[in-house]
Amino acid sequence: MNALEESILKTLCYRDLFDYPLTGGEIAEFLIEGDAHPSQVERVLAQLEAEGKIGQSQGFYYLSGREKIAAVRRQRELISERKYARALKLAQILHRFPWIRAVFITGALAAGNAEKEADLDFLVITRRNRVWLTRLGAYLLFSVLGWKRPREVVEAPDQVCLNMFLAEDELAVPDEEQNLFTAHEVALSRPLWAKDFLHQRFLGENPWVKNFLPNVELPEVKIPALKPSSRQVAVIQGVVKPIFNLADWVSHRLQLLYMRGRRTREVVERNRILFHPIDLSREILAAYRVKLYAQLHRNPSYSDANAS
Repeated sequence: MNALEESILKTLCYRDLFDYPLTGGEIAEFLIEGDAHPSQVERVLAQLEAEGKIGQSQGFYYLSGREKIAAVRRQRELISERKYARALKLAQILHRFPWIRAVFITGALAAGNAEKEADLDFLVITRRNRVWLTRLGAYLLFSVLGWKRPREVVEAPDQVCLNMFLAEDELAVPDEEQNLFTAHEVALSRPLWAKDFLHQRFLGENPWVKNFLPNVELPEVKIPALKPSSRQVAVIQGVVKPIFNLADWVSHRLQLLYMRGRRTREVVERNRILFHPIDLSREILAAYRVKLYAQLHRNPSYSDANAS
């Protein structure tokens, strides 16, 4: 088995964990640890299909024996279209917040693979030192309107999960969180709306994604944030900014106090909030390694050299 064949199997194994087959173009774009032209990928896909190592139907490729997930993807695409329309509508409410710079959809919905019971995962980008004030305001508003997923509820269809807030100068994923799972989360994120090219800035601040997904397109030049357009605006910000900085700090301390005794592995930094009590990346990557090992060892041409 050559390197490209192995990369294709890696790609199909990873997406198989989510019951998500891929088109040839998608395999080329999200090829794991492999850099190849789409035409090369298409040739190897045809070869692997002819050898019975993978299957193909309805324009989708999948692991051998997993033909049922082609219909699953079609069904979830229809569900995702409806949920995306709702997410877009709800995200416009956040457009009225003065400090919010962008709202992204993440997770299964961003991949077009949402199930009927899925909630809406929002990533909110704010100005610096406005993360905690913004979270407090969004949390209260969405709770009052009945749009926020309750904390202890596992399934909350079409309700918003306000689980990620980042300041616009904290877009880079820390080294210790960079892995295949997070690379997909970054690459698949979709802006519901964004100011100052923040989606491109988000991708551009995370070039490490190419270590896992070499064919994914990322901006080659980092796009700086826009500066205030007038002297008057700059003067007003100079007066008001320290007041709101203090308010955000107080909001941070109060919310940490409220969360005392209930925190697990959440990230609650001054300019970065990630509410993920379960380490989903560790669980997914462990399952991926098991599945990949099984697939490679089913192949008689597999060798220990290819596994290293």
